[in-house]
Amino acid sequence: MIHEQMSGETQGAPLSHDAAQGDGAHNSSEAAKGAEEARPQAHEEGAASPAEQPAASAALEEPAPAELPEVYEISLGLIADADRRGKTRSLSEEFYASGRRDKAASVIGRALGEENDFSLHYLGSFCLKTLPAAGDREAQAEFLTGLMRGYSRCGVLMFTTDAVKAFAVYPPSRGSAWKAVPDGAARAAKGERVYKGDAVVFIPFPYGTRFTVDLTAKNGANVKMWKILPGSSVVRNWQGGVWEKEITVVGAVK
Repeated sequence: MIHEQMSGETQGAPLSHDAAQGDGAHNSSEAAKGAEEARPQAHEEGAASPAEQPAASAALEEPAPAELPEVYEISLGLIADADRRGKTRSLSEEFYASGRRDKAASVIGRALGEENDFSLHYLGSFCLKTLPAAGDREAQAEFLTGLMRGYSRCGVLMFTTDAVKAFAVYPPSRGSAWKAVPDGAARAAKGERVYKGDAVVFIPFPYGTRFTVDLTAKNGANVKMWKILPGSSVVRNWQGGVWEKEITVVGAVK
C-alpha cells in the first residue's frame, strides 16, 4: 500500500480575475481628445446646441444586478432571515458582477455558517443537496472553495468514486472506521462523518483534525481528491488502475 499525506497547502485555481490595464487606455484618451479638437465647431442650421441637447441619463444609470448562477440562488434561498438574505444577496451580486466569484460565494457561506452555528452536519448535507446545482465535480469544488472562505472553523475533504472499488475513513487512532450519515438524517450520530453522493464523497471536519483515508481503486477514470479549507485548497489526481493508497489528511494550514 502506498502512503501519502495531504498537508502542504497550495492555492487552488483562482475563482476570480482582475482586468489588466496598460498604456492603451492612456493612448486612446489622447487620440479621442485630438479627434474632438479636430471636429468642426459650426452647427448645421436647425441643429440643437450642446446646451439644448437632452442629458445622456442612460449613461449615469446604475448597472443592473448580476444574474447569479443557479447554485448561488439556491444557496441564498437557504438563508432563513429575510434581512440577512437581502443583504447577502446584494453583496454576492456586487462581487459576482466584478468578477469575484470566490467572494460572491464566501458571503453566502458566512451567512449560512452564522445561522447554523457552522455545523458540520449542515455543511455535509449542503454538499449533497445543494452543491450538485453548480454542475460537474470541478464546478462543485470551485463553488465549495469559495463558500468555505466564509463557512469558517472547518474544512471539507471531497473525492470522486467513479473508479473507487472500496474506501474507509479512520480517525487518528485507526479504531473503528467512520460510517456514512444516512440520507435525510436530521443529525449525524457519533461515528457518522461520511456523506456519500453520486460518485462523490464529502467529509466535513473541524479545523486541525487529522484522519486517514484508505482507497482501493479499480480500472476506470482518474480518482481526484480536494482538501478544502478557508482560503486554501490542495488537489490530488491519481490515474485510474488497480492500486491501494493510504492518505493522511491534515486539516490545518501550516
